[in-house]
Amino acid sequence: MRAPEGLSETGAISPGGVDDAAKSWRGWVVGSSYVGADHLVITASPRPLRDYAKVVNGPAWYPKARVKPLAWITVAGTRMRAVLVPQATNDGSAFAHHIVLIWTVGRHTYGLGFHNI
Repeated sequence: MRAPEGLSETGAISPGGVDDAAKSWRGWVVGSSYVGADHLVITASPRPLRDYAKVVNGPAWYPKARVKPLAWITVAGTRMRAVLVPQATNDGSAFAHHIVLIWTVGRHTYGLGFHNI
């Protein structure tokens, strides 16, 4: 399987196991985009996850990875958890220093994080 032309070349998004992504990311969707000083990161897991640190770290998760729960938010009837992702306990995560909304629908857990660089 190959990513559509021009999609992974920019590094904006790459499905797990495609192009340069490690095979351990197979089934994951990840994306990262910068506009000026703003940074947006998204992810979707291949199965539901209950551990928020596993959502923001994906297959790179390690036992000491932690996030700080901030609040519960409901958007259009969907319950989401807002968490802070500290750099100190999420080394290497694209979500480090982000506030991330995490929710599960069906067979996937989603994460959407944003911050100013």
